[in-house]
Amino acid sequence: MNKKGDFLFKGIITAAILVTLVLVGTASRGGGAPSTGSGSPSGSRPSGSAQAPSGAPSAGGGGRPAGGPSEGQAVEAYTTTRETVSNYIRVNGDIITEGEIDIYPDTSGKLISLSVSEGDRVAGGQAVALVDPSLPGQKFAQSTVYATISGTVLSVNAFRGGKVTTNTSILTLGDLTRLKLITYVPEKFAAYVRPGLPAEVTFAAFGDRIYPAEIAEVGTVINPTSRTLEVGLRLKEQRDVKPGMFASIKLVTEQAEEAVAVPAEAIFSYYGKDTVFVINGEGKAERREVATGLISSELVEIRSGLEPGETVITEGQSLLREGSAVHAVNRDRK
Repeated sequence: MNKKGDFLFKGIITAAILVTLVLVGTASRGGGAPSTGSGSPSGSRPSGSAQAPSGAPSAGGGGRPAGGPSEGQAVEAYTTTRETVSNYIRVNGDIITEGEIDIYPDTSGKLISLSVSEGDRVAGGQAVALVDPSLPGQKFAQSTVYATISGTVLSVNAFRGGKVTTNTSILTLGDLTRLKLITYVPEKFAAYVRPGLPAEVTFAAFGDRIYPAEIAEVGTVINPTSRTLEVGLRLKEQRDVKPGMFASIKLVTEQAEEAVAVPAEAIFSYYGKDTVFVINGEGKAERREVATGLISSELVEIRSGLEPGETVITEGQSLLREGSAVHAVNRDRK
């Protein structure tokens, strides 16, 4: 071997020795820590590049974390129960007393005495007025007018010194503890109103305060002029109410009790049929034809097609098909 070859051989050997020394030094400084390239020891946290266990959701694979919402379209839903569904109309009425009565004299003549005023309380048989039936040139005994019932003077209809006849109401008496509300219902609703149906009454003097009432009596004839039927209601609460007050009435004309009912927005038309989507036990949308009944401002009576406890979809139906996977968001009816 010549000198040049000998020099090259010695250089290679020297470089190999240096690399070996560097590797040995590096291993000594590592203190025996495990290599990151090998498997993690038992009980240590796996590295971020470790493969997830079989069946676990992938971080970027679109799977849902455990405990999250089920798969499918989110929809608003309502669970059916048995409820009362009512139809109603709005009418106006006036407060009167149930025992209201007019007091008339027994004879014609001049009213010479009136011993009571509006608002006075009188007893049955009490003298309230005196009428003089005398004529010019003829003197007759004066006639006393008596209250025929006990009550409060609601109005005085004659004045002292005026002429009265047996057809003249001198005053009107009423029992303020027994108030009644009189209204008139259009003829087209006459077949629906009946005693016992409920109503809600408000008065301008009391703002939005609602007085519950019920139909107490229904007239037997239609007024030929107004084409209305007289209906009497009994207030269940009479606090602050006075005869003569004007009332606004929400009067129930039809009522279905213990009916299966759903919100109106749950119902849509499918090939001309009233239809709802029900969430079945598999979490899928099931199209169901229903027969509807009474419709109130909040609910629709379902006469067939649904049972209590079933869940109907109230919002999101337009995005669904038969068998679509869904998960429900509970709905609270206002």
